[in-house]
Amino acid sequence: MDNKIRQEIDKIEVPKELNNRVILGMENAKKDYEKQLNPESKGDRKIWSLRKKIMFFSSVAVLSLGLFISSAFVSPAMAKVISNIPYLSSIFRSEPIGGLIFDELKEKGYKISNIGTSYSPKIFHITVEGSDDYYSEVKDEVKKTVIEILMSKGYDAYSVEVNKVRKEDYTLSEEEMKEKNIIENEVTNKLKQLNYKFDMVQTDPTEKTIFINMVGSKKYYHSVQDDVEKMALEVADENKYTGYKINVTRVTTEVRKTPKGGQISSAMSEGLMSKKEFKVTGVSYKSKPLNFIISTSILSSDPTAKALGTEIESMIVEFLESEEISPILDDESYEIIVNSKDNKKIN
Repeated sequence: MDNKIRQEIDKIEVPKELNNRVILGMENAKKDYEKQLNPESKGDRKIWSLRKKIMFFSSVAVLSLGLFISSAFVSPAMAKVISNIPYLSSIFRSEPIGGLIFDELKEKGYKISNIGTSYSPKIFHITVEGSDDYYSEVKDEVKKTVIEILMSKGYDAYSVEVNKVRKEDYTLSEEEMKEKNIIENEVTNKLKQLNYKFDMVQTDPTEKTIFINMVGSKKYYHSVQDDVEKMALEVADENKYTGYKINVTRVTTEVRKTPKGGQISSAMSEGLMSKKEFKVTGVSYKSKPLNFIISTSILSSDPTAKALGTEIESMIVEFLESEEISPILDDESYEIIVNSKDNKKIN
Protein backbone atom coordinates (compact mmCIF):
# COMPACT_ATOMS: atom_id res chain seq x y z
CA MET A 1 0.00 0.00 0.00
CA ASP A 2 2.76 2.45 0.91
CA ASN A 3 4.58 1.93 -2.41
CA LYS A 4 1.34 2.46 -4.26
CA ILE A 5 0.66 5.66 -2.36
CA ARG A 6 4.19 6.93 -3.04
CA GLN A 7 3.82 6.18 -6.76
CA GLU A 8 0.49 7.97 -6.89
CA ILE A 9 1.91 11.02 -5.13
CA ASP A 10 4.74 11.20 -7.68
CA LYS A 11 2.17 11.25 -10.53
CA ILE A 12 0.16 14.14 -9.16
CA GLU A 13 0.41 17.48 -10.95
CA VAL A 14 0.08 20.45 -8.63
CA PRO A 15 -2.72 22.75 -9.92
CA LYS A 16 -1.37 25.98 -11.43
CA GLU A 17 -3.82 28.10 -9.47
CA LEU A 18 -2.15 27.24 -6.19
CA ASN A 19 0.00 30.02 -4.85
CA ASN A 20 3.72 29.49 -4.18
CA ARG A 21 3.26 29.01 -0.46
CA VAL A 22 0.83 26.15 -0.83
CA ILE A 23 3.00 24.51 -3.47
CA LEU A 24 6.03 24.70 -1.17
CA GLY A 25 3.99 23.26 1.67
CA MET A 26 2.87 20.31 -0.43
CA GLU A 27 6.40 19.61 -1.63
CA ASN A 28 7.78 19.70 1.91
CA ALA A 29 4.96 17.49 3.13
CA LYS A 30 5.70 14.97 0.41
CA LYS A 31 9.40 14.85 1.40
CA ASP A 32 8.54 14.47 5.07
CA TYR A 33 6.05 11.73 4.26
CA GLU A 34 8.58 9.75 2.22
CA LYS A 35 11.24 10.19 4.91
CA GLN A 36 8.89 8.91 7.60
CA LEU A 37 8.06 5.86 5.49
CA ASN A 38 11.77 4.99 5.50
CA PRO A 39 13.37 6.75 8.48
CA GLU A 40 17.14 6.53 8.63
CA SER A 41 17.13 6.48 12.40
CA LYS A 42 14.93 7.05 15.39
CA GLY A 43 16.12 10.64 15.30
CA ASP A 44 14.30 11.15 12.01
CA ARG A 45 10.98 10.97 13.85
CA LYS A 46 10.16 14.45 15.05
CA ILE A 47 9.33 14.76 18.74
CA TRP A 48 7.85 17.52 20.84
CA SER A 49 10.10 19.86 22.73
CA LEU A 50 9.81 22.99 24.86
CA ARG A 51 10.18 26.35 23.15
CA LYS A 52 10.33 29.63 25.08
CA LYS A 53 7.17 29.79 27.24
CA ILE A 54 5.14 27.44 25.07
CA MET A 55 3.57 24.70 27.22
CA PHE A 56 4.14 22.20 24.50
CA PHE A 57 4.67 21.90 20.74
CA SER A 58 7.74 21.69 18.57
CA SER A 59 8.94 23.33 15.39
CA VAL A 60 6.91 22.19 12.40
CA ALA A 61 6.37 23.02 8.74
CA VAL A 62 3.66 25.59 8.14
CA LEU A 63 1.91 23.26 5.74
CA SER A 64 2.30 19.53 6.28
CA LEU A 65 0.64 16.35 5.13
CA GLY A 66 -1.94 16.62 7.87
CA LEU A 67 -2.75 20.23 7.00
CA PHE A 68 -3.75 19.61 3.41
CA ILE A 69 -5.62 16.33 3.95
CA SER A 70 -8.92 18.18 4.07
CA SER A 71 -7.85 21.43 2.40
CA ALA A 72 -10.02 22.88 -0.32
CA PHE A 73 -6.88 23.19 -2.47
CA VAL A 74 -6.30 19.44 -2.68
CA SER A 75 -6.72 18.00 -6.15
CA PRO A 76 -9.05 15.00 -6.62
CA ALA A 77 -6.02 12.79 -7.31
CA MET A 78 -4.30 13.80 -4.08
CA ALA A 79 -7.54 13.42 -2.12
CA LYS A 80 -7.85 9.85 -3.38
CA VAL A 81 -4.29 9.01 -2.30
CA ILE A 82 -4.68 10.58 1.13
CA SER A 83 -7.94 8.73 1.71
CA ASN A 84 -5.96 5.47 1.63
CA ILE A 85 -3.98 6.46 4.72
CA PRO A 86 -5.76 5.51 7.96
CA TYR A 87 -6.92 8.55 9.91
CA LEU A 88 -4.83 8.06 13.05
CA SER A 89 -1.76 7.00 11.02
CA SER A 90 -1.96 10.23 9.03
CA ILE A 91 -1.85 12.18 12.30
CA PHE A 92 1.12 10.12 13.53
CA ARG A 93 2.98 10.88 10.29
CA SER A 94 2.19 14.58 10.30
CA GLU A 95 3.13 17.26 12.81
CA PRO A 96 1.27 17.99 16.07
CA ILE A 97 -1.50 20.52 15.62
CA GLY A 98 -0.11 22.79 18.34
CA GLY A 99 3.23 23.14 16.58
CA LEU A 100 1.45 23.87 13.32
CA ILE A 101 -0.50 26.68 14.98
CA PHE A 102 2.59 28.07 16.72
CA ASP A 103 4.71 28.26 13.57
CA GLU A 104 1.90 29.70 11.45
CA LEU A 105 1.31 32.51 13.94
CA LYS A 106 5.03 33.19 14.28
CA GLU A 107 5.45 33.23 10.50
CA LYS A 108 2.75 35.86 10.28
CA GLY A 109 4.67 37.95 12.80
CA TYR A 110 2.31 37.76 15.76
CA LYS A 111 3.83 38.11 19.23
CA ILE A 112 2.70 34.85 20.82
CA SER A 113 3.62 34.19 24.44
CA ASN A 114 1.75 30.99 25.13
CA ILE A 115 -0.32 28.24 23.53
CA GLY A 116 -2.33 25.79 25.60
CA THR A 117 -5.27 23.44 25.39
CA SER A 118 -8.07 22.72 27.83
CA TYR A 119 -10.34 19.71 27.38
CA SER A 120 -13.41 20.46 29.44
CA PRO A 121 -14.58 22.35 27.48
CA LYS A 122 -12.25 21.83 24.51
CA ILE A 123 -10.54 25.17 23.92
CA PHE A 124 -7.30 26.28 22.28
CA HIS A 125 -5.90 29.18 24.33
CA ILE A 126 -3.58 31.61 22.55
CA THR A 127 -1.81 34.26 24.65
CA VAL A 128 -0.57 37.41 22.92
CA GLU A 129 2.11 39.63 24.43
CA GLY A 130 2.48 43.36 23.83
CA SER A 131 0.51 46.52 24.50
CA ASP A 132 -3.26 46.76 24.86
CA ASP A 133 -3.44 48.48 21.47
CA TYR A 134 -1.46 45.69 19.82
CA TYR A 135 -3.66 43.02 21.40
CA SER A 136 -6.83 44.79 20.21
CA GLU A 137 -5.36 45.09 16.74
CA VAL A 138 -4.41 41.43 16.23
CA LYS A 139 -6.70 39.30 18.40
CA ASP A 140 -9.40 38.77 15.75
CA GLU A 141 -6.88 37.89 13.05
CA VAL A 142 -5.05 35.49 15.39
CA LYS A 143 -8.32 33.76 16.23
CA LYS A 144 -9.29 33.54 12.56
CA THR A 145 -5.90 32.02 11.65
CA VAL A 146 -6.15 29.35 14.35
CA ILE A 147 -9.72 28.45 13.37
CA GLU A 148 -8.68 28.09 9.72
CA ILE A 149 -5.85 25.71 10.69
CA LEU A 150 -8.14 23.60 12.86
CA MET A 151 -10.80 23.39 10.17
CA SER A 152 -8.21 22.52 7.48
CA LYS A 153 -7.47 19.41 9.56
CA GLY A 154 -11.17 18.72 10.14
CA TYR A 155 -10.81 19.45 13.86
CA ASP A 156 -14.23 20.82 14.72
CA ALA A 157 -14.39 19.98 18.44
CA TYR A 158 -12.40 23.01 19.65
CA SER A 159 -13.25 26.64 20.15
CA VAL A 160 -10.52 29.29 20.22
CA GLU A 161 -9.80 31.96 22.83
CA VAL A 162 -7.21 34.70 22.40
CA ASN A 163 -6.01 36.41 25.57
CA LYS A 164 -3.44 39.03 26.51
CA VAL A 165 -0.49 38.44 28.84
CA ARG A 166 -1.71 39.76 32.18
CA LYS A 167 1.68 40.31 33.80
CA GLU A 168 4.85 41.35 32.02
CA ASP A 169 8.08 39.59 32.99
CA TYR A 170 10.06 41.52 35.54
CA THR A 171 13.28 43.01 34.18
CA LEU A 172 16.19 43.46 36.56
CA SER A 173 17.55 46.96 36.96
CA GLU A 174 21.15 47.72 36.09
CA GLU A 175 22.17 47.57 39.76
CA GLU A 176 20.32 44.30 40.35
CA MET A 177 21.96 42.76 37.28
CA LYS A 178 25.38 43.85 38.52
CA GLU A 179 24.67 42.33 41.95
CA LYS A 180 23.48 39.07 40.35
CA ASN A 181 26.58 38.73 38.15
CA ILE A 182 29.08 39.50 40.94
CA ILE A 183 27.54 37.02 43.39
CA GLU A 184 27.21 34.23 40.81
CA ASN A 185 30.79 34.66 39.58
CA GLU A 186 32.30 34.86 43.08
CA VAL A 187 30.33 31.88 44.44
CA THR A 188 31.13 29.81 41.34
CA ASN A 189 34.84 30.55 41.62
CA LYS A 190 34.85 29.65 45.33
CA LEU A 191 33.04 26.36 44.72
CA LYS A 192 35.57 25.42 42.05
CA GLN A 193 38.46 26.48 44.27
CA LEU A 194 37.23 24.19 47.06
CA ASN A 195 36.54 21.32 44.59
CA TYR A 196 32.82 21.06 45.29
CA LYS A 197 30.72 19.10 42.78
CA PHE A 198 27.98 21.38 41.44
CA ASP A 199 26.31 22.27 38.16
CA MET A 200 24.43 25.49 38.81
CA VAL A 201 24.66 28.79 40.69
CA GLN A 202 21.85 31.31 40.25
CA THR A 203 21.06 34.50 42.13
CA ASP A 204 17.72 36.25 42.49
CA PRO A 205 18.42 39.73 43.88
CA THR A 206 14.70 40.51 44.09
CA GLU A 207 14.17 37.57 46.47
CA LYS A 208 17.63 37.85 48.07
CA THR A 209 18.30 34.16 47.39
CA ILE A 210 21.29 32.26 46.04
CA PHE A 211 20.46 28.89 44.48
CA ILE A 212 23.19 26.23 44.27
CA ASN A 213 22.58 22.78 42.83
CA MET A 214 25.01 20.04 43.86
CA VAL A 215 25.73 16.87 41.90
CA GLY A 216 26.76 13.47 43.22
CA SER A 217 25.28 10.98 45.65
CA LYS A 218 22.82 11.79 48.41
CA LYS A 219 25.53 10.99 50.93
CA TYR A 220 27.88 13.55 49.34
CA TYR A 221 25.12 16.17 49.19
CA HIS A 222 24.30 15.80 52.90
CA SER A 223 27.98 15.89 53.83
CA VAL A 224 28.63 19.26 52.13
CA GLN A 225 25.26 21.04 52.29
CA ASP A 226 25.94 23.05 55.46
CA ASP A 227 29.48 24.01 54.42
CA VAL A 228 28.31 25.19 50.99
CA GLU A 229 25.56 27.32 52.56
CA LYS A 230 28.06 28.91 54.95
CA MET A 231 30.58 29.55 52.18
CA ALA A 232 28.03 31.20 49.86
CA LEU A 233 26.76 33.43 52.65
CA GLU A 234 30.30 34.56 53.44
CA VAL A 235 30.95 35.37 49.77
CA ALA A 236 27.82 37.52 49.59
CA ASP A 237 28.71 39.36 52.81
CA GLU A 238 32.31 39.95 51.66
CA ASN A 239 30.93 41.70 48.57
CA LYS A 240 28.63 43.78 50.80
CA TYR A 241 25.45 42.04 49.62
CA THR A 242 23.82 41.20 52.93
CA GLY A 243 20.54 39.56 53.86
CA TYR A 244 20.78 36.70 51.40
CA LYS A 245 19.28 33.24 51.90
CA ILE A 246 21.15 30.23 50.55
CA ASN A 247 19.23 27.40 48.91
CA VAL A 248 21.44 24.35 48.33
CA THR A 249 19.68 21.58 46.43
CA ARG A 250 20.38 18.27 44.74
CA VAL A 251 18.06 18.04 41.75
CA THR A 252 18.79 15.15 39.44
CA THR A 253 17.32 14.33 36.07
CA GLU A 254 16.52 10.70 35.40
CA VAL A 255 16.15 9.74 31.76
CA ARG A 256 13.69 6.93 31.24
CA LYS A 257 12.58 5.21 28.09
CA THR A 258 9.14 6.41 27.03
CA PRO A 259 6.58 3.63 27.55
CA LYS A 260 5.13 2.12 24.39
CA GLY A 261 1.72 3.54 25.19
CA GLY A 262 3.17 7.01 25.60
CA GLN A 263 4.90 6.89 22.22
CA ILE A 264 1.64 6.49 20.33
CA SER A 265 -1.13 7.84 22.57
CA SER A 266 -0.56 11.48 21.56
CA ALA A 267 -1.62 10.78 17.97
CA MET A 268 -4.62 8.81 19.23
CA SER A 269 -5.57 11.64 21.57
CA GLU A 270 -5.26 14.38 18.94
CA GLY A 271 -7.18 12.44 16.33
CA LEU A 272 -10.02 11.18 18.51
CA MET A 273 -10.54 14.28 20.65
CA SER A 274 -10.44 16.80 17.82
CA LYS A 275 -13.56 15.64 15.96
CA LYS A 276 -17.05 16.06 17.38
CA GLU A 277 -18.31 12.89 15.72
CA PHE A 278 -16.19 10.66 17.98
CA LYS A 279 -17.47 12.27 21.22
CA VAL A 280 -14.12 11.46 22.89
CA THR A 281 -13.32 13.32 26.11
CA GLY A 282 -10.14 11.55 27.17
CA VAL A 283 -7.44 9.11 26.05
CA SER A 284 -5.21 7.30 28.53
CA TYR A 285 -3.21 4.11 28.79
CA LYS A 286 -1.82 1.64 31.33
CA SER A 287 1.51 -0.08 30.66
CA LYS A 288 1.17 -3.41 32.47
CA PRO A 289 -0.84 -4.93 30.95
CA LEU A 290 -1.04 -2.51 28.00
CA ASN A 291 -4.54 -1.01 27.93
CA PHE A 292 -5.81 1.96 25.94
CA ILE A 293 -8.77 3.59 27.68
CA ILE A 294 -10.99 5.92 25.67
CA SER A 295 -13.59 8.03 27.50
CA THR A 296 -16.58 9.41 25.63
CA SER A 297 -19.48 11.73 26.32
CA ILE A 298 -22.15 9.33 25.06
CA LEU A 299 -24.41 7.50 27.52
CA SER A 300 -24.50 3.71 27.40
CA SER A 301 -28.29 3.92 27.00
CA ASP A 302 -27.91 5.83 23.73
CA PRO A 303 -28.89 3.46 20.86
CA THR A 304 -25.81 4.58 18.88
CA ALA A 305 -23.34 3.98 21.74
CA LYS A 306 -22.36 0.45 20.72
CA ALA A 307 -21.78 1.45 17.11
CA LEU A 308 -19.62 4.40 18.20
CA GLY A 309 -17.56 2.22 20.53
CA THR A 310 -17.01 -0.35 17.78
CA GLU A 311 -16.03 2.35 15.27
CA ILE A 312 -13.46 3.84 17.65
CA GLU A 313 -12.04 0.42 18.48
CA SER A 314 -11.71 -0.49 14.78
CA MET A 315 -9.92 2.77 14.07
CA ILE A 316 -7.44 2.18 16.90
CA VAL A 317 -6.79 -1.44 15.86
CA GLU A 318 -6.11 -0.28 12.31
CA PHE A 319 -3.68 2.29 13.72
CA LEU A 320 -1.91 -0.11 16.06
CA GLU A 321 -1.46 -2.68 13.29
CA SER A 322 -0.10 -0.14 10.81
CA GLU A 323 3.45 -0.23 9.46
CA GLU A 324 4.58 2.60 11.75
CA ILE A 325 3.10 1.39 15.03
CA SER A 326 3.38 -2.40 14.97
CA PRO A 327 7.21 -2.29 15.36
CA ILE A 328 6.78 -0.11 18.47
CA LEU A 329 4.37 -2.59 20.03
CA ASP A 330 6.66 -5.48 19.04
CA ASP A 331 3.85 -8.07 19.24
CA GLU A 332 2.86 -7.00 22.76
CA SER A 333 -0.78 -7.79 23.45
CA TYR A 334 -3.13 -4.97 24.30
CA GLU A 335 -6.74 -4.23 25.14
CA ILE A 336 -8.87 -1.33 23.94
CA ILE A 337 -11.57 -0.10 26.31
CA VAL A 338 -14.07 2.47 25.11
CA ASN A 339 -16.17 3.79 27.97
CA SER A 340 -19.44 5.69 27.96
CA LYS A 341 -20.07 8.82 30.02
CA ASP A 342 -21.60 6.61 32.73
CA ASN A 343 -18.39 4.54 32.71
CA LYS A 344 -19.68 1.44 30.94
CA LYS A 345 -17.75 -0.40 28.23
CA ILE A 346 -19.39 0.19 24.84
CA ASN A 347 -17.05 -1.68 22.46
